[in-house]
Amino acid sequence: MSNVENNAIQEYLAQVKKKLPEWLKWKQGEVQNILDDLKSQIIEKAKEISGEIEPTSESINEAMIRLGAPETIAKSYKRRGTPKFYITEELSEFYLRTIFFFWLLIFFINIIIAAFQFFFIPWWTVLGNMFSGIWIGCLIAAVVITIAFVWFSMEGFLPEDFGIVPGRLALIFPFHLTEAELEEVREYTRYKLEEFKTQREEKIAEARIKVETRLEEAKLIREQKLSEAAALRKRKLAEAKEKRKQKMAEAKAKRQLKKKEPVSLGELIFGSVAGIIFGLILLIQPFAVLGLMGQGFLDWLKLLGFLIFLGGIFDLVRLAIGVSNYTGQQVMLVVIALYNFAYIPIWLLLLNQPEIFPISLFSGGIIPSIPSDPTSMIYIIYFWVIILIIIGTIGGIIGNFYKVGKISKLKKDFY
Repeated sequence: MSNVENNAIQEYLAQVKKKLPEWLKWKQGEVQNILDDLKSQIIEKAKEISGEIEPTSESINEAMIRLGAPETIAKSYKRRGTPKFYITEELSEFYLRTIFFFWLLIFFINIIIAAFQFFFIPWWTVLGNMFSGIWIGCLIAAVVITIAFVWFSMEGFLPEDFGIVPGRLALIFPFHLTEAELEEVREYTRYKLEEFKTQREEKIAEARIKVETRLEEAKLIREQKLSEAAALRKRKLAEAKEKRKQKMAEAKAKRQLKKKEPVSLGELIFGSVAGIIFGLILLIQPFAVLGLMGQGFLDWLKLLGFLIFLGGIFDLVRLAIGVSNYTGQQVMLVVIALYNFAYIPIWLLLLNQPEIFPISLFSGGIIPSIPSDPTSMIYIIYFWVIILIIIGTIGGIIGNFYKVGKISKLKKDFY
């Protein structure tokens, strides 16, 4: 083979390498194997076309034309994932975990900045800056991450191409993806690569049929190869159908399990947001400037607000753990149940000091304070309302332990 002919092949291979998707360029070994395989096919095809031991320049050019343009060869390696809107199904959970991670990071950064600003800036300005920072930061992060994952999907990236990052995010936000599912994705990738290679071999076999129709023996060989390739493809399609059925069965089982989960995502989101915001309001007490409440009751509200704020933080931790992380949810439910006992002394404190309750604010000044006389109807109503609140708190604690038992039953039934 002359230098001119070798340069033509190298130029063709360089164009193919340039057009390959980015995920494949990260794996130099696989790229080199693909290029070596293409070079062998070009030389073999050129020899068949020329009918000589050494291929000519014309036969090499004809062989490269029949193999297809570099863009066509490279494009087959981009059809790697399962289409789902603009982001492939394989990347969808990795995409959601990445967004949640950056949203959580933005949230905590703004909380920390706001905590320092409380000492220097009025509280209403700090809250406004904090909420606007969280909103703008989350919006920008969502747009940038979405654009990046759309590009990853177009280039054919899969989660294993990013190394240990998807696995680490799955530990923080364990929605559904387990280590076994990651291994399934890797197996699916190997299958797709093998399928692409099989399709390319089929195209080469078809080209051989057009070139060597005059040779009966070669024709029989090519037909045999085509039948073998068709059988292999049929077998792989059957395997793919079986995998799809298995995935559908697993998805159905997960949906049934989701209906039985005692903890919902909406419950945790509402509990964390409402607890943090309401707790901060009771701690900051913007209504204190009105002078309608006594200092004793305001101090009691601060103590109650602190407990509510910590309860919201606990729900935020549960949200980060994930509703499907049953062991983590069980631990947090026990911790919260024990923590809820702290509410009982708070209500007993108010029960023993009825005079600090600002009843005049709600009665229009008709009743200046709650009398300490146990025979008074006002005191009796006040007493039983607080007792009912304490009973409700104890009921909530019992409910948490009931949820722990229900989660244990789910783990036993489904795992």
